[in-house]
Amino acid sequence: MRADTLTGFLARGRFTGQVRAYYFTRDYAAASPVNARAFALAGLFNYRTAKFLDGLSLGASFFTANALGTRSRDFQRIDTTLMGVTNALDTLGEAFVNYRGHGVRVRLGDQQINTPWLGASDSRALPATYRGIYASFDPVANLTLVALRVTAYKGRTSAGFFPDNNYYPPQWHGNANYGGVAILPAGARGTPGTLAFGVTYRRPGLDATAWYYRFFGFAHMLYGQIDATVPVGSPVRPFIGVQGVREWGAASRFAGLGTRFFGQPGTTVENLTLGGLAGVRVDGVRLSLAYDELRREGAGALGSGVLISPYTAGYATDPLYTTSMIRGMVELGPGHAWKVRVATAALAHRLLLAASYAAYRTDFQGRDTELYVDVIFRSRGVVKGLTLRERLGISQGEANPGRGRFIYNRVMVTYAF
Repeated sequence: MRADTLTGFLARGRFTGQVRAYYFTRDYAAASPVNARAFALAGLFNYRTAKFLDGLSLGASFFTANALGTRSRDFQRIDTTLMGVTNALDTLGEAFVNYRGHGVRVRLGDQQINTPWLGASDSRALPATYRGIYASFDPVANLTLVALRVTAYKGRTSAGFFPDNNYYPPQWHGNANYGGVAILPAGARGTPGTLAFGVTYRRPGLDATAWYYRFFGFAHMLYGQIDATVPVGSPVRPFIGVQGVREWGAASRFAGLGTRFFGQPGTTVENLTLGGLAGVRVDGVRLSLAYDELRREGAGALGSGVLISPYTAGYATDPLYTTSMIRGMVELGPGHAWKVRVATAALAHRLLLAASYAAYRTDFQGRDTELYVDVIFRSRGVVKGLTLRERLGISQGEANPGRGRFIYNRVMVTYAF
């Protein structure tokens, strides 16, 4: 929508939103930690102005979440990852200036960003957002170039933006980033943020991407992934994929960390992760088998080769093929994993069904498995925009408390308008 006057610029904008009612439960076989629950009624309300001056627009999003008095008085019995420990969380999640035209898009300010290793991680009451600049350019069909610079971060349970990420001290300048990895030493400084460049090529049957991330104070990262459908000319559609991560750097923000990752000493980031995917799609059913290996490095490597992921660690939202709902190789460290997954749709794609089973064999966390079930129903007609979702993860293994079973259930009801 384009406006030719300042009045039209403001008045002819678009208001959208989403209301969410989430109920999460954590059940442990071990006596500690105790089982936890959390409910949140959340709203994401977005306003975007009409275009002005040949492509300029403004946008803002207000995020709110409320437990409606359901919080336990015992903080240990609250699933703090949903929206923290407070009864209400209100925040201006986005406020930006946007330009779009001539194949160029530039967004400056507080915003959601979605890239493989720096994204919204939107599986809780509120998404993560970033303060910075994001720019993309489409020089030719199917090809997109991206550059971004992030200076501050608002995690999924934070009320404001801070110069940090998912690696932080238990409390840092009032930032309650529940669900991240509170692993930095006391008194750790904030981070200058992240610089990244990416290139993506997409056409029917092929999706390829390559990225460089500079996580200041933590690591340099190179990441690449190619997924392709094999053209066999029949209803059976095989597909394959490969991915790789290479990291290096001094990791100055971890200086002074006593235990370090998995109790392993080390002063520099050194990581190589390789993965593959193969599968087939037949009559609407998609079956795949994936494998990832995170190579163990020698003396001097932080965590003996842990993959440093400042914006997904603890969230389990990284792009590795074998990452599941509860955790993945980022959280478990050097070793290998495989995952089998099946997915299908019914009722004219209103009902989506998926299930997976992953097994992890890691050097310092031992053996773990995760069974995952995901059921999504999208309504149409009078209640178009309503989505019902049930996510269930059953983890069994040595990374869990007491090396036992952990059941994580997430009931998610959303209405988008």
